[in-house]
Amino acid sequence: MHVVTKATLRKAIEGIKDTLAGLRDHLEDLIDLGDFWEIARRYAVTNSFDSILMLLGIILGGYFGGIGDPSVVLKLIWAGTLSIFFSGSLGTYISERAERELKVRELEKAVLMTLDETVISEVERRKAILIALASGGVPSILVMTLSIPFKICEFGLMEIELSYILSILQALLLLFIMGFYLGSLSGRRRFSYALFTLSAGLLLLVMMLWLGM
Repeated sequence: MHVVTKATLRKAIEGIKDTLAGLRDHLEDLIDLGDFWEIARRYAVTNSFDSILMLLGIILGGYFGGIGDPSVVLKLIWAGTLSIFFSGSLGTYISERAERELKVRELEKAVLMTLDETVISEVERRKAILIALASGGVPSILVMTLSIPFKICEFGLMEIELSYILSILQALLLLFIMGFYLGSLSGRRRFSYALFTLSAGLLLLVMMLWLGM
């Protein structure tokens, strides 16, 4: 008769612990929140940069086009903001949902069981939703602030020319701050990044002047 000794039992327990630890590490790699914050931040910053430049172009177009009614400019900004939110959120959600489902499928191969309707699949689904909201929401909030001078003008507290100037300066400031933030993430050359993003806005202004707008 086979006798289970303490050494054999201890070895079996250690083997189970090692297996569980390996599975835990694999799970952490696949559903780690670290990648969530990194991806959400990357989407938010990239889309914010694109969105600010786009709204800056709309505002400059209104200025050079001689639009003197602040309500018209506000409608243009709000329409652009809605487009940014939906395009950023939906586009990101579709791509991230596909990536998250791929991760779940990879995990299923590792554990040899289906993970549909489990906590893991639900976590990945919610992460895709949150990343999508960050991708569309953060840029929308930033560009919406560019409408503040025109709203003040609509109340009769500011001239339309000053509203254009303040909104353009605000957009350039946001570009500078965004570059400074990106530089701080890299740990160096913060002002170099800030000047680079600011120059993108200034280049847009120069090009519109050059095109005769």
